[in-house]
Amino acid sequence: MTTFQRSLARILVALAVGWAEFPAASSAAAGPAAVPHCTAEQGQAFIDEGRFDRAIHEFTCVIDEQPTEVEGYRGRIEAALLLAHFSDAVRDYARVTAFVQPVHPDAENTIVAGYSARLAAAPQSISALTGLSFARWWFFEYGPAIQLTDQLLALLPNDIYGNTFNGSSRLLKGVTTARGVATLERALALAPQSPDVHYIVSDAYTYGLSDPQRAFAEATLALNGGLDTPRVHAILAAAYLAFGNQLAAAAEIKRHLDLVTTELVATAPISAGISFTLDLVPGRTFEVPIATIAGQPVSIITDSPTREIYDTILVLLAPNGTPVVGSDDYKKYFAGFVWTAAETGLYRLRVTSFESVNTGALGVTRH
Repeated sequence: MTTFQRSLARILVALAVGWAEFPAASSAAAGPAAVPHCTAEQGQAFIDEGRFDRAIHEFTCVIDEQPTEVEGYRGRIEAALLLAHFSDAVRDYARVTAFVQPVHPDAENTIVAGYSARLAAAPQSISALTGLSFARWWFFEYGPAIQLTDQLLALLPNDIYGNTFNGSSRLLKGVTTARGVATLERALALAPQSPDVHYIVSDAYTYGLSDPQRAFAEATLALNGGLDTPRVHAILAAAYLAFGNQLAAAAEIKRHLDLVTTELVATAPISAGISFTLDLVPGRTFEVPIATIAGQPVSIITDSPTREIYDTILVLLAPNGTPVVGSDDYKKYFAGFVWTAAETGLYRLRVTSFESVNTGALGVTRH
């Protein structure tokens, strides 16, 4: 087995008690002669019949049997969206990043091509418009996402998904934001108790139309509604940083890391003027000792020397384990900080990619 395959096998086992929030389907008999008892085609048939929970079960079985293939995730995402389980759909696209794209770098093109073919055959397909618009949203293609959700809303004006992601896409792209705000308010009116809608609204007010107070309020509703997820805690951390509450932000980022870490790897201590290049795989968080003297400035920056990682996140723990500094988007999407040590002792830096989904070289430098 390759290093990636060994890591993937370990992570998938760990995710059974970590990331996994869907009921596990029993696996087919092992061995090359085993006949799959679940198929993506059957899962799609369940979607077409409106049996979305059954489709999720079927696609979960497909994923169990083919954890590095795209179609199982693609189908489960579509079914989750049609149930308005937006956080589950986001989490599955994170899994595509973690497990599928290292094996199939063209996964995005595969997903888009499949949906485009479906829409060419049935231009008013609700499920295809939903699935493709969400794929565009996930891959930061907000213009096409707006166009597709406009088409969806022309067919179903009260669609919760359509209103939520049309509004989100407008705020994230920074166009027609007044209309985006109104559309998000429409989504909240349609599903006022939905933690998933509150979560997407909080995301839009964090990374689109910046409003930390509103983002914090919406993310808190999402968390209280049951979405104790890494992304919700990252949004809460961003709000706390905007409020100037560094300790609360650090606590939220530590929670983010606790939720995504399946392997904590200790490194050698890092001294001023030293850079580390660390071998990152999904689920792995590095713990880097930092010896400090009270009153001494500590400066840390992360990057990706090979440009395989595009988003990092970190937290600094005091000698007693208390989180004291947290960072997400310090320079563009890379984490870092400049901070003055409160006490002499051994601090510990925990660092990984955002949601710990990336495979590649992670750079950590202490200036």
